[in-house]
Amino acid sequence: MKMRNLQRASIEELVQEYEQAAVAYGQALAAADYRAANRAHDRIAGAYRELRSRAAAPHLLPLLKSENEYVRSIAAAHALEFAPEQGEPVLQWFAARPGLQRTPAEYALKAWREGTLKFP
Repeated sequence: MKMRNLQRASIEELVQEYEQAAVAYGQALAAADYRAANRAHDRIAGAYRELRSRAAAPHLLPLLKSENEYVRSIAAAHALEFAPEQGEPVLQWFAARPGLQRTPAEYALKAWREGTLKFP
């Protein structure tokens, strides 16, 4: 979704864009397609910025229960900014298990605890 479209989108459409982009990001990483991963990351960041600008970021919290691990882990990292009590346990769960989300979860938690985690 283009920036102009993000500004016109409803909150539900923004959450849907965020979720679809997170799924696409995971698929691109699995395929080792860095270009597609970068495009998906930009979509995630754009949707998140628009939600945050509307004070609507908490609408992402249901994604913490997504079956898709990429959706869940990305939403958890963003939740550290507005609902850390809900995002932190999800990231701790990923950090305690082997898998592709382990290292990003560890780094997100470390940076957040040190106060250096930057949000888009």
